[in-house]
Amino acid sequence: MLLDISFEKAAAGVDALAVGLRPGLIFQPSAKLPGLEQALALKHRFKGEEGDVLPVLTPSGWVVAVGLDAEEDQDDLSLRRIGSNLFAELCDGGIEHLALRLDLSPEDAAELAYGMALRAWKPSGKYRSKPDPDEQWSLTKATLLTDDPKAAAERFARLSAVAEASVFARDLVVAPANELTPQMFAERLEGLFSLGVSIEILDAKALAKQGLNLLLAVGKGSAHPPLLAVLRWNGGPKGEAPLAFVGKGITFDTGGLCIKGEEDMDEMKGDMGGAATVAGLIRLLARRKAAVNAVGVLAIAENMVSGTAQRPGDVVSGFNGMTVEVVDTDAEGRLVLADALAWTAKSCKPSLMVDLATLTGAVETALGKKRAGLFCNDDGLADKLFEAGEAEEELLWRLPLVDLYDDDLKSLIADIRSCSWDDLAPDHLHAARFLEHFVPKGLPWAHLDIAGTSEAGDEEDGDEPVSGPGPTAFGIRLLDRLIEDMAEEEEEE
Repeated sequence: MLLDISFEKAAAGVDALAVGLRPGLIFQPSAKLPGLEQALALKHRFKGEEGDVLPVLTPSGWVVAVGLDAEEDQDDLSLRRIGSNLFAELCDGGIEHLALRLDLSPEDAAELAYGMALRAWKPSGKYRSKPDPDEQWSLTKATLLTDDPKAAAERFARLSAVAEASVFARDLVVAPANELTPQMFAERLEGLFSLGVSIEILDAKALAKQGLNLLLAVGKGSAHPPLLAVLRWNGGPKGEAPLAFVGKGITFDTGGLCIKGEEDMDEMKGDMGGAATVAGLIRLLARRKAAVNAVGVLAIAENMVSGTAQRPGDVVSGFNGMTVEVVDTDAEGRLVLADALAWTAKSCKPSLMVDLATLTGAVETALGKKRAGLFCNDDGLADKLFEAGEAEEELLWRLPLVDLYDDDLKSLIADIRSCSWDDLAPDHLHAARFLEHFVPKGLPWAHLDIAGTSEAGDEEDGDEPVSGPGPTAFGIRLLDRLIEDMAEEEEEE
């Protein structure tokens, strides 16, 4: 973590003190400092609303006025946003050690600190020959002042595990493709062993033996063979069916022989965002010793152009025996997911299954960058996922998963086509329906198309509320909430 966060009753040696104000410049008790009110009176842009941050030099030293918004509007999400924005505003402003005296309860102080921790990420500088001074952050330590530091620290311990998992996933997504081939991806998972996660790697030979031919077909054009990584966390009762999470892990996507345009190619190292989220989630469950059995299955491949690459028109038999006519080699994600879903259902016998994938540009066209597409064959699971997303501000929107689109996927020579021939077709709806053919009937399953939410733009494009620009690790928070909510339901029963 790039920011050292602690909770104390008092702090010494700080560079600045942050104090809170409500709208209308209603001063919190700690904000009544000499000269602050007069200084703020000259700064008309500061209104005390959520997101307002203003450093002010007072006779007492540097004070940072922080807008806390109206008390009745304050909840965990707003506190996280306040913390995230506070860090974003101050990270490179010269302050090294910030004390925060915001008159918040210990629990609220922990939530605000959580927002700071989620925002305190940026790409590693290890790929530079020397540091870029324009990208250096000064803020390295934040001390939140509270009457009960122990209670705040206990609450934050649970939240910081989520932030650490998000950092882990974001580091994976931002890694360049030459540093994250399928085999290198698998090597990065080895650190989960120490947390109690068991790891099984099915290499190309094992994939062929077990019949995961769709995954093999996508990866056969690359010098780096595909693989299936299986992460198991067994924290629940022995023998209890696990919750299964499946992630698309295309470490680089050229589009194959249906090659992408140059304007899209540079971003394709991030086409493994779903697998990164699943890996981060399993890490989180192990880190917090969750009382649940869970399996994470990562379908990892590189979709390249070569003399051995799959061709449009090829017919490939999937793990479940269905034959697929490959229409567009750039629709590779649904192929690797189809095999991974069918394999997971048969081999892991889960009680439910959720997959995440940066699957289609069409879902971003439909929903933008604020909500991911939710497709689900079970109303109860769909409701739980939607509610978890609302609670964690990782928003979903349910889209149709119906046989209306089956005619578009009919093939003259195979059981099913990978996608429609029509460029104007609703590809996100087709992709979800295609995947459903590889999920056994009766198994609750949800597909999250996170193509629009896996990465956030700059402030002009509208940041994701707490992660800032770059990879968001979308899905870790909402799936962790889903698992926690399900556990609470079982306890009540």
